[in-house]
Amino acid sequence: MKPFEFVICIPSRYQSSRLPGKPLIKLKGKELILWAVESAHQLGAKEVTVATDDRRIFDCVNDAGHDVVMTADSHLTGTDRIAECAAIKGWSKDTWVLNYQGDEPSIPRANVEQVLKLLQQSPQAAIGTLYQPITDLDSLFDPNVVKVVTNNQHQALYFSRAPIPWSQRYFNQQAKQLPDNISFKRHIGLYVYKVAFLHQFSRLKPALIEQCESLEQLRALAAGEQIVVAQAVAEMPHGIDTAEDVMRFEQSLTDN
Repeated sequence: MKPFEFVICIPSRYQSSRLPGKPLIKLKGKELILWAVESAHQLGAKEVTVATDDRRIFDCVNDAGHDVVMTADSHLTGTDRIAECAAIKGWSKDTWVLNYQGDEPSIPRANVEQVLKLLQQSPQAAIGTLYQPITDLDSLFDPNVVKVVTNNQHQALYFSRAPIPWSQRYFNQQAKQLPDNISFKRHIGLYVYKVAFLHQFSRLKPALIEQCESLEQLRALAAGEQIVVAQAVAEMPHGIDTAEDVMRFEQSLTDN
């Protein structure tokens, strides 16, 4: 399969319920958003752009010499923000866009290449994304860990913050471990799509299930779009959502 060009967009907003001002928190003296941008530049993209609605983030990225655009402060999701970024940048409808998470600054290149190939091999799908197996009860019942259930064609059936699929036999009995005959999948917030889909997505009204779960990918499912999913080939590093995550990331830098 021939290699193809893609761009990376990093949606970034200042507000964070668990870690206020997260993009500008300094780790080893450098803002988190800059760790993400520098990491993204190592992934072979034709272009890397930060899309934000906050002047502080804009100035931080711009002063460091990286590409950044100001977007509206009314966007409900990162995908909506990326859609506006695509319009500002004038990316063609056939441009492949990787949604790179600004709070996961060490995404393995193997996973990026995998998700790009995944969508390339599934032209009927609108979005390509990845998951990792859930191996403990705490993660399954943690609402901050997004779960996905897929069909036999590796397409997403549903995403939820709730523990899905629910095992009547085990969970109604207050199980102390996961049943070994059910596959539980933790969704990784790494998406790839074409600009043409982004334009369609931004014109859709937020779906009720999207608003209920606070999960933007449910808008695509509610509209009948296909999301193709595969197990990540490389272990994903822990995202940065809490003060403990900050310490963990800084320790990983020291260890390396």
